[in-house]
Amino acid sequence: MSRKKEAAKFFSGVAANQVLTHGAFAVSGVQFSIFGIGYTTQLNTVAVIVWAAVLVILVYYAWVRK
Repeated sequence: MSRKKEAAKFFSGVAANQVLTHGAFAVSGVQFSIFGIGYTTQLNTVAVIVWAAVLVILVYYAWVRK
């Protein structure tokens, strides 16, 4: 196995965690601030979209691409 593909598999798990976490925050309407960044529903929604795109790219590279 390629080390790059194994790293992509690991980081796809990280990306999936981010999608689920920000998705839950966006759906429930939770708003909070960490390190001076205010996480609103809109920001969490954008984060879900961006992390989902990253997840698709990583999954494609790690498992689909030969």
